[in-house]
Amino acid sequence: MSAKVIAFAGLVASATAFAPTGFTPALRSGATSVSMAMDKSAKAPVITIFDHRGCSRAPKEYTGSKASGQDDEMMVKAQSVKIAVSDGVAESVLKDSLSVMHK
Repeated sequence: MSAKVIAFAGLVASATAFAPTGFTPALRSGATSVSMAMDKSAKAPVITIFDHRGCSRAPKEYTGSKASGQDDEMMVKAQSVKIAVSDGVAESVLKDSLSVMHK
């Protein structure tokens, strides 16, 4: 009897795993805060790491409260910056990339 129950449970589980759900992913809108559209603003993340440990210069980049330790002498700054690239540079990068690709 228990073998029949186990076999039936396995059959139901495999049918459930491979059953179509009818879910089709769609492009998300601004209301969902995630967009699948390509960003054409030419902005890229720029990460700057400040490490003033052992430096006599007083750090002026961070103005928040102090941690009272060596963390007061370190900071990571992340910002989104527009990257300007001339057409000549873009064409040369494209040419170099296409020259090494397998045909």
